[in-house]
Amino acid sequence: MPRDFFRGRHAGLLVPLFSLTSRESWGIGEIGDLPKLDRWMSQAGFSFIQLLPINEMAVGQNSPYSALTAMAIDPVFISPASVPEVRALGGEDVLDRLERQELARVRNAGAIDYAAVRRLKDRALRAAFGYFLHEEWEKNTARARQLRLFAGRERWWLDEYSLFRALHAKYEGRGWREWDAPLRGRVSAALQATRHELANEIL
Repeated sequence: MPRDFFRGRHAGLLVPLFSLTSRESWGIGEIGDLPKLDRWMSQAGFSFIQLLPINEMAVGQNSPYSALTAMAIDPVFISPASVPEVRALGGEDVLDRLERQELARVRNAGAIDYAAVRRLKDRALRAAFGYFLHEEWEKNTARARQLRLFAGRERWWLDEYSLFRALHAKYEGRGWREWDAPLRGRVSAALQATRHELANEIL
């Protein structure tokens, strides 16, 4: 039942998502950990939760206030256990033996090892994306159509941000001021050629 915040008194929590680690999370608090917190909060009489920003952070940054964008969620907060393609690939078995040992280490670490968590999640999510391309996107399944609808609805920010992130990776994480002049200056022909090049690399 929706809560009426205009009547009575209410209490809530302000928390950084990265602090909400559980036995299932991969060394950092994840979106999938929020329902567990919600159940505890409901029993304790809390009515709402406010999170510190969870937007994608720049490489090497750990502060929630160092975001690259106001729109995209940082992949470090994705719960691999909740991704259907990760489950289809065997869950944590998508990682090799040494990676699973690393996962066990970061889960038991006294502090968040952001670099290791990112490496492990990047490995799992890239494998999941490859599976999705083959099993969903190329077969135009219902899930593929849902992603197309999402991309179409959100293209007002997603197209430009995706291009920025792809270029950021192409230039090995260097700032945009160090990119080739036509791309720094957003020359339409250069951007279009780059979009075509990057699309061919993905597909």
